[in-house]
Amino acid sequence: MKTPITLQSVVLFIMAVLSPLTSVPAFGLDPIDIKGNIDAVTVYRGQAMVTRLIEVPGPDGLREVVIGDLPENILPGSLFAECVRGGDVRSVRYRVRPVAEDVREEVRAIDEQLRAIEDQLRSLAGRKQLLAEQRTYMGNLEQFAASTASAELSHGVLNADTLKTLTLFMFERREALTKDEHQLALSHRDLEERRDVLQRQRQVVAGASTRTAREAVVFLNITDPKGATTHLHYLVEGASWSPSYNIRAAADRDRVEVEYHASIRQMSGEDWSNVAMTLSTATPSLTATAPALAPLTLSLVAFEGNVPSAAAAGPRRDELQRLKKETEHMRNQQQQPQPGGGKSARAAEPQKDYDERLNALACDEQVLELITRQKAMPFGDDRRARQEGLSVTYQLPARTTLPSRADQQLVQVARLTLRGDFYRLATPVLTSYVYEEANIVNSSDLVLLAGPASTYVDGQFVGHGDVPTVTKGERFTVGLGIDSSLRAARELIDRSESVQGGNRSVEFTYRISLENFGDTPKAIRLLDRLPTGKEQEIRCSLISSEVPESTDATHAQTDRKKGIVRWDIEVPARTTGLEARGVTYKFKLEHDKGMTVTGIPAVASAQP
Repeated sequence: MKTPITLQSVVLFIMAVLSPLTSVPAFGLDPIDIKGNIDAVTVYRGQAMVTRLIEVPGPDGLREVVIGDLPENILPGSLFAECVRGGDVRSVRYRVRPVAEDVREEVRAIDEQLRAIEDQLRSLAGRKQLLAEQRTYMGNLEQFAASTASAELSHGVLNADTLKTLTLFMFERREALTKDEHQLALSHRDLEERRDVLQRQRQVVAGASTRTAREAVVFLNITDPKGATTHLHYLVEGASWSPSYNIRAAADRDRVEVEYHASIRQMSGEDWSNVAMTLSTATPSLTATAPALAPLTLSLVAFEGNVPSAAAAGPRRDELQRLKKETEHMRNQQQQPQPGGGKSARAAEPQKDYDERLNALACDEQVLELITRQKAMPFGDDRRARQEGLSVTYQLPARTTLPSRADQQLVQVARLTLRGDFYRLATPVLTSYVYEEANIVNSSDLVLLAGPASTYVDGQFVGHGDVPTVTKGERFTVGLGIDSSLRAARELIDRSESVQGGNRSVEFTYRISLENFGDTPKAIRLLDRLPTGKEQEIRCSLISSEVPESTDATHAQTDRKKGIVRWDIEVPARTTGLEARGVTYKFKLEHDKGMTVTGIPAVASAQP
């Protein structure tokens, strides 16, 4: 059966349509002012999505709800609301209005303390003026007493007792005035110091806080007489996080405790109290449509022989890639400016302008690929590209409180116990120190993002390092500091040279010494390197080695092909000086006798 159209339903429809344009309350009911509670926060890299829980009381019907105390760093274009119980949302709009006081409770509390101190300073200034007047009066009284005593003395009627009493009184009053002035100066100094501290504290706490109220006006249709529950969501700037680690090695070296922390910068302008917090590496976008791909049209010009080389094309392509990423980021973050939105509302370029810029940069990149004489133009470090594009989310197990402050705030994401392969690493061609390391498997369900690490061994801090981005099941290496009981040295003990035909052959003999000052034997991974070069220009071969090379399969398939030689050696206890454990090896270098050797700097490779 069809529902008949009534006058009330027509009024409801008209008010629902016109509510975004007017502030007329529904059916004579005043708007409801509700701040709500921040219930959940998702922190991204540079932004945060805040969710407020709004409990709207009954009765049922159309109601206008004003949600105040929104932060200055809000992105108005991201504001939206959803009714999770007892009704539905008809409209949401954002507005700002000036207020007499700062809108944040913590800032208002500091302002009240500052006003109280200013009142006390004014009171002290009045007391200081009164003391100055009393001292002036005492000076005048002294002059009067002195002239009177002189006159009486000349007439022979001087009253010695009266003069003595007056003199003592003046000295007592001057002493009292001096004490009062000293106490007044101390109080004035203490109040000024307190004022300076509060002003600095206000700068730290307030940040971008202003005397402007920012509000969301939500028009609700409440269907439950008991009221409705609504979520208000919005993005804020001034919030970011970065990973950091504490790595603790057990005394028996059978496991590693990895404390995964998030260093959060929270300058959104509002405090997050007892919230469910999520950390994410995703990038929230305010642009929902993909960029439009334009056709690529080519034309011909006279050939002048200036085809770019592969060496010149690489940096140019990297620069184009960087510009594309910057343009893509600006396009994704654009939003339409809101009335009264303040500095948080960006006056964005039209979307088509960003699309044209992206197409122009992509055109330059494609033309560079077409004219460069190179079979392949890889993007570079694929691992780094995967890390930059990695999107992970961490839900913190407990609710968290983070005030809006300028300083970094540390929260723990997880605490992991991971098993690893512990070893000591010596690279005497670089350093005489021997370092302890652990090759660990990420057996947790978390992806570990790249970040700095502080390392502790047996409860003692040993140094700083870095943890790379590590996915589930992947291996990574952590440094555990220098083993002070070990030393390594490398020396050239022989060099012979000969010419055979058109080639020059040079043989080198090196000796590596490993000393152990400790009371227990130590197993060491010893690394050295052989020169490498183009096969047709330079040939290098290992002729002999006193100790067999390592049979580690991973090393053989990776670093050994790059000329890195590894020996796995156990150094007995108390082997120093002439008794040091040694490795002697010989290699041969061959090249054109008319040419000389020069080195090419290379990036260090990670050891397994």
